[in-house]
Amino acid sequence: MGMMACGIHAAPSAEVRELPGIIPRPLQLQVSAGAVGFDMSRGIRVHYNVSRSELGRAAVRALMAAEVDVLPEENVGELTVEQVAHDNKEWYAIEVSPQGIALRVAGLQALPCAAQTLAQSVVKDVAGKPALPTMQVEDAPLLPWRGLMLDPCRHPLSVEQTCKMLRIMARYKLNRLHWHLADDQGWRIEIKAYPRLTEVGSHRAETPLLANHEQGDGIPTEPFYYTQDEIRQVVAYANSLGITVIPEIEVPGHSCAAIAAYPELGNSDVPGYAPRVATTWGVLPYTYAPKEVTMKFLTAVFAELCELFPKAEFIHIGGDEAPREQWQRSPFVQKFMQQHGMRHAGQVQHWFTHRMAELLAAHGRRIIGWDEIIDDGAVPGDAVVMYWRSWVRPSSLLRALQAGHDVIQSPDSHFYFNFSQGKLPSDPKYRPHGSLTAEQDWRHVYAYNPVPEGISEEQRRHLIGLQANCWSESIADGPKLEYQTVPRLCALAEVAWLPAHMRQEKEFLGRIYAQYPWFEKEKINYRREDGSPARP
Repeated sequence: MGMMACGIHAAPSAEVRELPGIIPRPLQLQVSAGAVGFDMSRGIRVHYNVSRSELGRAAVRALMAAEVDVLPEENVGELTVEQVAHDNKEWYAIEVSPQGIALRVAGLQALPCAAQTLAQSVVKDVAGKPALPTMQVEDAPLLPWRGLMLDPCRHPLSVEQTCKMLRIMARYKLNRLHWHLADDQGWRIEIKAYPRLTEVGSHRAETPLLANHEQGDGIPTEPFYYTQDEIRQVVAYANSLGITVIPEIEVPGHSCAAIAAYPELGNSDVPGYAPRVATTWGVLPYTYAPKEVTMKFLTAVFAELCELFPKAEFIHIGGDEAPREQWQRSPFVQKFMQQHGMRHAGQVQHWFTHRMAELLAAHGRRIIGWDEIIDDGAVPGDAVVMYWRSWVRPSSLLRALQAGHDVIQSPDSHFYFNFSQGKLPSDPKYRPHGSLTAEQDWRHVYAYNPVPEGISEEQRRHLIGLQANCWSESIADGPKLEYQTVPRLCALAEVAWLPAHMRQEKEFLGRIYAQYPWFEKEKINYRREDGSPARP
């Protein structure tokens, strides 16, 4: 199908000598340096035929979301949009001439990618006016999942700051926000069926000091959580940018906040049972008990979650760092294990994983779990494994691929953006969490190979994405989050987009520098090359 503008009104610029510094770099990019380009000083006029098709309207929305100046429809126009057949639904092509802009896309999901490429291609002509160079682009991503995980559980993150992070993600064609909404230190989402989750679980008695995580600050936190209206606001804003929000509720571990609100959900028959919202970091012993009351709770929570995130094809169930100590000491769980023929406590987690997969399949969703979910036996074949434990041998990445699972790579060796980037500013708030001082600057991220050697072509098809994780134990505010993320996120975006043989570190650095004006316009506290924050 194609919707072509007619009566194109020529809008030539002056000579364009400046080259765009696009991140991630398109697969094919030809720029006519020194030629006349397309004048952007008056914006892009849209022919009424374009805005009367679903594809055309979506293109206009994508361009506006990328902050490209799109003028109201007229009986003349400078934009054409056409849909073409292609196996990769994010494939797009752009042709810019002095007369107009032609977009070809494989599907609606390609439009945000094309729009961001155009937004990053606006430069100055020799007269100092904004212009697009005459150019041809053909492009498609290496991997379909390009994500960022945000953690508001350890330290709150406002709706405004979350939306700012979404804008940064969209600029670099990331398309999944993994939203970590519940953990030991806080429950951050309103659930109508269980109000004590936020009444009790959204605040704690104190928080570890940034400079010394072994010592609490003695200051009770204010309740913090996202109302369901705020959740819908963030989800809608993300959708407008071409980003899908994937929520995470941890099961069965990292559950102190939920169990503090509803103690019957935990292993209440173990000696010394006294759940509370955690005031320390690390792995804590409280886990859900395999009771029917627990499954009733999880069924209600995930039903509301699916309603709040209608476009999330996956729901993340956590599954990491679930201690077995309480299960081993609980008479109820020991009896449960005997009844189900379980030989060790790890099989209790296995039971939870299967129950969650069944529960979410009823809502038409697939589960994602951290790579621990495959440690204790087979899990449903359509479960997605999020690989993070880079030190485990044999590799959980390869084990997941060999079992036929789709895999998202977020190894702590490269993509834990809470880790140090090397030289630190003098301000103590820029210190990493505890002993987590691995130096992972953007160059380290950029060197990652997302396609391991020795895997089969079938296994290669199961490598569906990359993701950076921003755990917030030592990220207490928006400026620190931005410092830890930018420009490392640019490097991750290119690794997920561009085949390894096309990446060149020195050339990429030049394109990072080309992003600095946008960083400044957006007031981003990015990390400069010397390690200093741009907006301390």
